[in-house]
Amino acid sequence: MVEIKIGSKIIGENSDCFLIAEAGANHEGSIEKALELIDEAKNSGVDAIKFQTYSASNLTTKTAPKYWDDGISNETQFDVFSKLDTLTVSDWQKIFDYAKKRDILCFSTPFDEESVDLLDSLNVPAYKIASADITHLPLIRKVAKKMKPIFISTGMSTMDEIHDAISIFKEEGNNKIIIMHCITSYPTEPKDANLEMISILKKEFPEYIIGYSDHTLGIDIAAFSVLYGSKCIEKHFTYDKELSISRDHRLSLNADEFRHLKRRIQLIEISRGNRRDISFEPEDNAVKYARRSIVSKTSISKGTKITKDLLMIKRPGTGIQPKALDDVIGMIAAKDIDEDVPITWHDLTKK
Repeated sequence: MVEIKIGSKIIGENSDCFLIAEAGANHEGSIEKALELIDEAKNSGVDAIKFQTYSASNLTTKTAPKYWDDGISNETQFDVFSKLDTLTVSDWQKIFDYAKKRDILCFSTPFDEESVDLLDSLNVPAYKIASADITHLPLIRKVAKKMKPIFISTGMSTMDEIHDAISIFKEEGNNKIIIMHCITSYPTEPKDANLEMISILKKEFPEYIIGYSDHTLGIDIAAFSVLYGSKCIEKHFTYDKELSISRDHRLSLNADEFRHLKRRIQLIEISRGNRRDISFEPEDNAVKYARRSIVSKTSISKGTKITKDLLMIKRPGTGIQPKALDDVIGMIAAKDIDEDVPITWHDLTKK
């Protein structure tokens, strides 16, 4: 059974769903807001908080158009990201130190090789590869070499592109991978969530853990992903949806909503159950007393040959099962049998 340990947390088939609060750049370049996000994430009960680490000048040209619709025109990707990349190395050190103080796992998505090294110097417990960088194989190789657990999102990607990315990890000997189904649409409509892809990824990559990076609004679709086999869920996170410099606030859950999501996931995991070819303890009494067995219709004396007219099929199910009726007919009563009691094999003999 595949398991990956991050800090004291285990992600695997036999573990609770791992829940990530994706703070991204919702700190808006403010160390104070970053620390408040950590506080709220800790209070919400998630397993980890994740940020994004980048330099706008390393990420995009100054003229690259936005690929999301936020209602603001005449603005490039560079215009947006340059407002959010102002945290210094010292700030990042304070962020990760504070997360350790609050006892919550904290890691980040690097968008360039310099950011990979920065995060490595801060001893992050894991990395994330964004959907947009699944074809950025040099960046993936750089991250793979750090030999840390890696979450990789699959938004926009073909199966061949996913295999190409995974092959880099294999070449570097890093198999601590969580593949995150994702739809790169902000927000994602429920009809476009394609949760069936989680099942497909589980079949395509049985040696890896599969999760879900969700961009739908609300908590329902993320919770439903557990039914398809998701063992890790990532959702955007904020402490104030009225903030606006980062465009992700509008997609984000707050701490209270994350608490509701966690409870919903726990309920789904509890009720999901398992295969029906094993005993299910809560049904034991029902098996005994709601099912039927072969019952004596009248008193039967020892030595009497059993005929159909001496029998009925009634509850409880503590006697011989009804499917053995033809086998019982023609046998001999091995002892006196009272009226209206379940008949057992000890009551009968073939002679």
